Amino acid sequence: MKTFLSLLLLALVALVGCSNGATISTTKGSDQDRVLLFGNELRGAVISPPREVEDFTLASTRGEDFTLSDHRGNIILVYFGYMTCPDVCPATMADLLRAYRELDENTAENVVVVFITVDPERDTLDRMDLYTAAFHEDFVGLRGEGEQLEHVMQNFGVQASRREVDSALGYLVDHSASVFVIGSQGKIIEQFLFGTPYQDIAEDIKLLATHTSLN
Repeated sequence: MKTFLSLLLLALVALVGCSNGATISTTKGSDQDRVLLFGNELRGAVISPPREVEDFTLASTRGEDFTLSDHRGNIILVYFGYMTCPDVCPATMADLLRAYRELDENTAENVVVVFITVDPERDTLDRMDLYTAAFHEDFVGLRGEGEQLEHVMQNFGVQASRREVDSALGYLVDHSASVFVIGSQGKIIEQFLFGTPYQDIAEDIKLLATHTSLN
């Protein structure tokens, strides 16, 4: 009975998402897939087989456009969120910071952490620059509008919708809550669902960094 209730609770969490309306993906590969690809079990939700990501270009807080293919050879962590998100986004960014700090210098040099806003109406590049730098100066904020942003979101299977609320914020944005991991070959290897311990994120990055020919 306890096992049934536990499974039911997990199902409800996956459906409801988080308090700001973020949705959680549950895509996973098999344990055998993990063993065959990496010899060790990845802790995230494995995408099997790894999925190609269509190239894209977005305006960046670095002052020049960010083009995904320019970073081929790096491990890229992509998170879609917004600055006035009250809970899920800052918690996720904080976990990414903790994970990033767990990496040695050589590994960190080959990791790119990207925050893509789903609320371009409020999130200007200047404001995003302050936001991402508040977590780590190496983190990059990206911004697009209209069809350009919609196309990138569809590329990752991300959803976002505006929800009016009776508060000073005016509205919240319900959005997908996963961190996407793009390997050195430009494919999505896995997702970190919201709440994944930062230690697990760090260990997976270290593992992927040692298997660049496979990811």
